[in-house]
Amino acid sequence: MNSLDILGYCKRLEAVGVPREQAEVHAQMLAEVVAQVATKDDLAALKDELHTDIVALEARLKEWVKEWVSLYVQEQIQTLKVDMLKWFITISIAQASVIIAALRYLPH
Repeated sequence: MNSLDILGYCKRLEAVGVPREQAEVHAQMLAEVVAQVATKDDLAALKDELHTDIVALEARLKEWVKEWVSLYVQEQIQTLKVDMLKWFITISIAQASVIIAALRYLPH
């Protein structure tokens, strides 16, 4: 919290010749401005809050990436399984055809 000695500020202005009413208005306006200025404590609290938010977002992002990679890998494995099954069936049919052809042309 910013602190300002309004009475002391007002007296200093009066000491250099500023009329009392003007000095009071100056002091009040300065107090309003100072009340809106961020302090080191305010900035430190904001820094801590932002750090907490960033850590939480980083954790969520890592979890999302992990989940996405897992789904992508599962999809690729499924695709490979289908491809392997196609090749297995094709090779089995070809092998059966070769065996049938060989048996057909063997002498009886």
